[in-house]
Parts: sequence; structure tokens; C-alpha cells
Amino acid sequence: MGYIEIEKVSKWYKKDHLIIKDLSLSVDKGEFLVIVGPSGCGKSTLLRMIAGLEEINSGVIKIGDKVVNDLSPADRDIAMVFQNYALYPHMNVYKNLSYGLKNRKVPKDIIEKKVKEISKLLQIEELLERKPSELSGGQRQRVAMGRAIIREPKAFLFDEPLSNLDAKLRHQMRVEIRKLHDKLGITSIYVTHDQVEAMTLADRIVILNNGKVEQVGTPYDIYKNPKSIFVAKFMGTPPMNIIKSIVKDQKIKIGDSFLPLCVDIDDNELYLGVRAEDISLKPLQEAIEMEVAVDMIEHLGGESLIYAKIEEQQIVIKSEIFINKDIEKIQLYIDQSKIYFFDKKSGKSISLLSPNCNM
Repeated sequence: MGYIEIEKVSKWYKKDHLIIKDLSLSVDKGEFLVIVGPSGCGKSTLLRMIAGLEEINSGVIKIGDKVVNDLSPADRDIAMVFQNYALYPHMNVYKNLSYGLKNRKVPKDIIEKKVKEISKLLQIEELLERKPSELSGGQRQRVAMGRAIIREPKAFLFDEPLSNLDAKLRHQMRVEIRKLHDKLGITSIYVTHDQVEAMTLADRIVILNNGKVEQVGTPYDIYKNPKSIFVAKFMGTPPMNIIKSIVKDQKIKIGDSFLPLCVDIDDNELYLGVRAEDISLKPLQEAIEMEVAVDMIEHLGGESLIYAKIEEQQIVIKSEIFINKDIEKIQLYIDQSKIYFFDKKSGKSISLLSPNCNM
């Protein structure tokens, strides 16, 4: 049993419009779990239900061994870090950090000691006399995290805390948040729509889609073994190429090439998936070879993204080889061992190539 247990939880505002649908999830003590998904999938609603800021319509939420369905947010002993920092604008940093402890009647000398420890940990010692309006976005987010840490809660809940920061600062804060977690070891649930944050921060990732869990796993498992087209396209930059393909005589047609299948398949259509980095411009053994028309090329410094078409279906190739932008056609080599297959109707991953298959 996990430290935080979510058992068959549902949330609706109208009975015929479920936001969260019979969702179950287990979070281990000390784990950094990231919930990721597109806007409107229910990830922030789920986090707010754990915090007690949203009522649940059915199901059970436990923190430790205690059912917290009817507990107020204050009685759940969790700390939440928001996207908009939620600092008191009229108080300086010291007072923002100490406010919660002061309300709990913690002795003044202990408060002073804790503020000193936290401000040193977050490298905001020189900011204690400043008000939030005098701080940068990154400094405000550090203060918001400090206010959560100083309480020593059972769990941290992060609701898209880096969304308001620029790209460089988001990268810096990601590193700091992960280092803080490794140092403090407090159970953390982090909500984001940013797959880069999910991949770099998480011990495990939960991918939500329309209020349901699409897949749970380590960042490596999610990336290498997507269980559906949704996961395959959502996790990865650029997204996985998904190509609608025809099956005939137990061979799958890819462009002008045919790949023999090692198992029988009844359907005459399926979807083939391949990552942009698994398409090579150099000859490979056990590869599907084809010539494709080039639409556009983006040079990104150390690598290029090549946008091309296979039978009017756009694909993206990631390559370290410099390609002239004027080129109209290019020769591709797709590694057969790195091809994914997905069922046409369900969108779920299926296995069609046997390790013993003679390709």
C-alpha cells in the first residue's frame, strides 16, 4: 500500500460530465510523482482533491493510513505550491516564511531558526527584508517553496509551479526542485502539462487523458514502451511519428516498402509508430529504406528536424547531419527493431514482431 492512496475517485460538476473517472492511484512514501496531460484532462482537479480544495463525488483518498475525505485542507498536513506563488504582498519574505508557524503558536526562537535554515537552503538569505513586488519570478517561487518546506508537511503538492517563468529559469528551477526533493525526501506530487518537466523530475509519471489514467511508469518506460498512440504522441519532442499503414498478405506497407509480420493479423489497417531519432539518413542493417519528399528543414544548431511525407502523411526526422534547406528529396532508413504498432480501433499498443522472426 502506498503512502497516498486514491481509490476509485470520481469528480463531476454535472452528472453527465465526469472530470475524473473512477481513478485509482498509489504514491509511495518519499516518491516524486509527476501527473502530466493536456489542458482539461483533470490533473489540477485531482491535485486539488488530494489537498481538500475540491470535494470528491465518490471514492476514497488516504494519506498515511487515514481517510481524509472529510478533513479540511488544514488538517491534512500537506503543503501546496501554486503557479501564481500566492504570497502575501504586504509582508516581507521573512514574514511570508514564518506566517504559518506563527499561526501555530510556534516559539519565536524556533521560527527564527527554521527561517534561517530554509532561507539558506533556498539561497534567499539576502531577500528576507524584501516584499514580493521587489522579487523576480524565480525568487518568488523559491519563497513559495520555502513557505511549504518550513512546515515539514507529510507531502508537497505542486500545481504547475514553473508555468510563469521563462525557459532558462524553468530549467534552473527544475534542477533545484529535484535537488531539494533528493535532500528532503518528502512525498511529492507535481502537476504539469510540460513533458520535459515530467521526464526530468519524476520517479514515476502518470499520464492523464480525459480524466482517466492512460499509463503509469518510470520516464524511461513511458518513453520506450508507450501503451497507446496518445502516450506515444504526447511524450517526446518531436512527438512520435504515427503512420496509417495497410496490411496485405501478412506484410505491412510503409511507403513503397513492405515489412513482413511474424504473427497473423485480421485487420487490414493499423498504425505504425517510429521516433524521429530512430529514422536515419545513413544506411542501417535490418532497415526499411525509402525515398521521401522534403517539406521543410529546421536547423537547431547541433541537430536538424526534417519534415517529410510518406504517402501524404507527414513525418519528422531528427538528425545530426547537416542538410541543405533546398533539398527536395531524401533517402531514409527506418530501424525495424524500433518500430511500434498500434491497433486501428483502440489506439492501444500491440506486438507484431517476434524476436525469432526472420526479417
